[in-house]
Amino acid sequence: MTKTGKSIRVLIVDDNRDGADALGMLVEALGNQVHVTYSGTQALAVAAVFRADLLLVDLVMPDMDGCRLARRFRELPDFAHTKLVAVTGHKDPQHAALAMKAGFDSLIVKPVALAAIKEVLAGVVVSDRIRTSVPVPQPDKPGDEKRLSIDEARRIRAERKSKTLTRAECEAAIGQGVRRFQQEYMGWTSEKIHAHFIKDLLIVRAHGTLTQAERQLGSASVPAKGRDLIKEVRTQLLELARPMLESLIYEVTGVKAVSMHHDISTVTGEEVVLFSLAAEPRFE
Repeated sequence: MTKTGKSIRVLIVDDNRDGADALGMLVEALGNQVHVTYSGTQALAVAAVFRADLLLVDLVMPDMDGCRLARRFRELPDFAHTKLVAVTGHKDPQHAALAMKAGFDSLIVKPVALAAIKEVLAGVVVSDRIRTSVPVPQPDKPGDEKRLSIDEARRIRAERKSKTLTRAECEAAIGQGVRRFQQEYMGWTSEKIHAHFIKDLLIVRAHGTLTQAERQLGSASVPAKGRDLIKEVRTQLLELARPMLESLIYEVTGVKAVSMHHDISTVTGEEVVLFSLAAEPRFE
């Protein structure tokens, strides 16, 4: 938390899954919202949805190193002033100088000390501009999110001269469609499901999606393999469901989905599915 006691949103990026998850659990235990991802390319996709106040980024990663990722974030207007902290096992001045030149605000050394992470968290200034640039509804209780059945969405569209739904109606219908898919095909329901649009992107966020079996698998004797298996199975399930989800999106918005990206944090149980659309939807 910050010095004012406010919870902040923290995105952790590290290809060392054990280290990333351990840091994620520590930051979450200190009262913050956390999403953990394991590569730079995934981080860029997730960041558009998660809107972090603080990014903790490993410097050495295979697909995109931390310095390159920091430069990419600094090129994005919404992240030009977001706090970026490098997390590294290298203590030499050369790595620190490279991190600062790339756009990091500071650097902490692995293994991360509790005092160091508390100091970083306390120094974060929450930016209202970043928080409000992408409105994401956050209900206080499970089940509070707005819902609209596909049958009701069809009726509303048929009765309107424009044959289009409002943004809120589209988001509610897609969220309810994903909820129905979970219940009928996967045998569980997330605590919260939110769908929202950013221009030609559709982001679906599901909270509390890990089953008890998956949680046990993630903390098994070889946790890295367990986490990999969870992600692999979830991605395969989504690929099987992809035609149904894309059909739902098209029926609600009238725009086709052209690609799908999936990520799940095995620390927080937050699942993110990002659809790129062929065009920006037109709303009532």
